[in-house]
Amino acid sequence: MKASIRILLLCGIFVLSTFSCKKEKGNFEPIEIKKITDFGCDDCYLLLKPEYSNDTYYVIYSEDNFTKYLKYIPGENIPSIDFEKYFLIIGAKWFGTGAEILEEKAETNNIEIVYHVTFLTDISAVALGISYHAFIEKPVKEKAVRVEITIKP
Repeated sequence: MKASIRILLLCGIFVLSTFSCKKEKGNFEPIEIKKITDFGCDDCYLLLKPEYSNDTYYVIYSEDNFTKYLKYIPGENIPSIDFEKYFLIIGAKWFGTGAEILEEKAETNNIEIVYHVTFLTDISAVALGISYHAFIEKPVKEKAVRVEITIKP
């Protein structure tokens, strides 16, 4: 009798904890993303240095890492970014055909921030590497950061 009550109690705790975790992970809310042009530089664009343009992304929390990973083109006036307030997600995706960014959005829950990038490919024969980036306001509580890439033909 005691063993069956313990098993029932453990099953109940397991079920409750499973459902409460799934609910927390599922409650995503949209958050604003900013581009480099939102910081007052209409002609600026961000490029990773060649050694970092490897079909992945980087999360940059400081001016030091900003200058470590990003390539500067002479004569550009890259605006000052307040890394106390924002962090940067930047990456590059390589394609064997033509492609362009179709949509970008970000969302958050209590656990993580997810930046979604959707690319639209075409049948052109020109292979492309496409950079993407988003400045996101730092959350009060530290969260994991993840990038999800979708490719639409």
